[in-house]
Amino acid sequence: MKYLLPSLEVACANVANKTDIVVLDNLSTNNDVKWVNDHHPDVQCVVAPKNDYLFSYNEYIEGIDHDVVVILNNDIKVSDSFLQPLLDHLEDPDVFAVSSCSYDWEGKEITSGPSALTMKNGLYGWRFDRNRQECCYTLFTSGACMAVDRHKFLSLGGFCRLFYPGYCEDLDICFRAWRKGWKSIYEPASIIWHREHASWSTSEVSSTDILNLEHSLLFQWASLPMGKGRLTRWFAISKILCGELLKWRFVWGRALIKARIAWAGWSRDYRHLKVSERELEGILKMISSELTPCNAANDSHSVRSS
Repeated sequence: MKYLLPSLEVACANVANKTDIVVLDNLSTNNDVKWVNDHHPDVQCVVAPKNDYLFSYNEYIEGIDHDVVVILNNDIKVSDSFLQPLLDHLEDPDVFAVSSCSYDWEGKEITSGPSALTMKNGLYGWRFDRNRQECCYTLFTSGACMAVDRHKFLSLGGFCRLFYPGYCEDLDICFRAWRKGWKSIYEPASIIWHREHASWSTSEVSSTDILNLEHSLLFQWASLPMGKGRLTRWFAISKILCGELLKWRFVWGRALIKARIAWAGWSRDYRHLKVSERELEGILKMISSELTPCNAANDSHSVRSS
């Protein structure tokens, strides 16, 4: 936070609207609250009742009265003009979320872009198109930095606990917003720098890789039509599992088992929420349409980090 908070204070000073900076502390053991109070006395610290990871946002956002909330990871820093481009878009009543352009920590490489839904070998995918740096609609906004319409966030029920403790929760909530006609936007005029975590050894199985893949499978099963490419999908998965067996590295195998166990407990609540092929086609058509800009400003905003 020693990089985030100073840069965020500058960014907030560059907008005319009332803006609060709040650190939501998930019972950290590093004396973060004391450090914030000592070094940034104008920043408010709120300690969550328990370490509920990003799901602490659900309860906290419900208890505030700002119209816009900007959710930020604590391992980023922001540009001086980071905030206003995000706020401008959220004046549009049809916009749910806006995300920034992210660079690596050294500022050498862009690590984000608009996302779109793809399918290969019967499996859906969604990646950031880092080569497309223009203001446009996106399938979802990154949870590392997303400005959201608070009222729509609460109407959607916040982040879904199917994706606890994290990964794909940002994709899920933005997709549910698209189903209501509420748009997500990628705005490259807003810039952040993200400190990447140390890479895992190639000889190790990353628990985060497994969790990400598990939640990717759960999102597809819960939300997307899976009728097409069924035979191709299972052939592809079987080939992957055989390859993992030869290498004795079971990312897909472990993720698939964990996802199946989780889905057994959640499927009854989600089967009726799956989109049809026709509805999905309509959503993808909205995402690929040309963005209509909106250049107004909100009355009150809140910036959150954890």
